[in-house]
Amino acid sequence: MSMPRPPVPTRLLAACLVLAGAAFAGNATAADSCGYVTDQRGSVPNSQDIYPVEITRIDGRSTPLGGQPRYRLEPGEHVLTVAERIDPDRLPGAAVAQIAKMKKLEQQRAYRSFTVEVPAGSSLAIGARVLRDRLDAASIRDKAYWEPVVWDTRAEACN
Repeated sequence: MSMPRPPVPTRLLAACLVLAGAAFAGNATAADSCGYVTDQRGSVPNSQDIYPVEITRIDGRSTPLGGQPRYRLEPGEHVLTVAERIDPDRLPGAAVAQIAKMKKLEQQRAYRSFTVEVPAGSSLAIGARVLRDRLDAASIRDKAYWEPVVWDTRAEACN
């Protein structure tokens, strides 16, 4: 004995609800899949010779003047361009003068770019690590006295 089939409008409504639910679930997954990078996470570990930076470009696009607390990105590889904000009181006087001279001459070319892998559901804190063995004039001129680093990674839901 076969069961009676529901009327066509009911079957159509059920099929539409299933399709709409699948489409919504697909969009929710894509929308919730992101990561963040930030240059403004609390205390930077100066004791490890890591100092603040300013993120100036992400994947070749300028960031807003004045910055923002964090930047939402699709998971994957991204190119960040950063400017170091190393505390001059933590450096030798001769190096401070040389760095100031280099920044004046180089302006935006004093920035450094690097590639970072941004995992979904995470927030990466970006900083500048001073390379103490490279505080000579030639290394400063070549911008080799510091390197951009990810100094902290935290889980953070995408919203």
